Amino acid sequence: MDDFKRREFIKLSALGFASIALQLNAITSYAQSANGHLGKWHADTKLNWDAFLEHLTKLAKTQHQLPWDQKSYTKQVKQLLLQCNFPEFENIKKEFDAYENKRPNWFESASLHYEVDFQVSLFQFEKGEYIPHHDHPKMTGVINVVSGNLLAKNYTVEEQLSSTREVVKDGRTSVMQKCTIRETGNEIIKAGDVSILTAHEGNIHSIMPNEFSQLVDVFTPAYKHDTNAKWYTVNEDSFYQGRKDLYEAEYEK
Repeated sequence: MDDFKRREFIKLSALGFASIALQLNAITSYAQSANGHLGKWHADTKLNWDAFLEHLTKLAKTQHQLPWDQKSYTKQVKQLLLQCNFPEFENIKKEFDAYENKRPNWFESASLHYEVDFQVSLFQFEKGEYIPHHDHPKMTGVINVVSGNLLAKNYTVEEQLSSTREVVKDGRTSVMQKCTIRETGNEIIKAGDVSILTAHEGNIHSIMPNEFSQLVDVFTPAYKHDTNAKWYTVNEDSFYQGRKDLYEAEYEK
């Protein structure tokens, strides 16, 4: 075989291999989808990105079946997350490779998938990039730690207090509302762990990574332009009126 024919043969062989590889990826996706329709997904079934989204889309629609059992829903989302090896997925590899610490002392985020019923987001933290106490109004959140580890604290609002105060900042007057919140979770979660919050339990939380950490979060429903999350200042120096796990907090009304 002369050099020209040899080069053309190698070129065509490479193109053929690439085509086969693409077809295999498609076949794998179709196979996982077909297995899902046949009820062949099990707790130990490894899901690819398409199968993960397909099953999550079906699950998220249960929020429209009132009353919505959020505990059951988040438990199922947790199981889905545990069936995925996110670092292997091309779209997430791309985000990992493109990571840049653009905002020191704050996390970097990327949208992996968005639709009205739910969204999947990637958060990447340097050590010490603390997210203060905040809520996710009328939403559930399921956090999968892909790498690293972090301290996660969760709280549930116990009681709205009558006490308020005015704060003037940058020429704007804000009214701060006091409340009490009960700590429902305080743990180190590491790679492979999943943390859950619902609209009614543990919805307020804070996150403090102990090292570089990456999280995949599923929020249900998705954030909207008018979603008004609250940021809480919590007095963690002592329990409120000596009541165990109860703290006084305040937020801007």
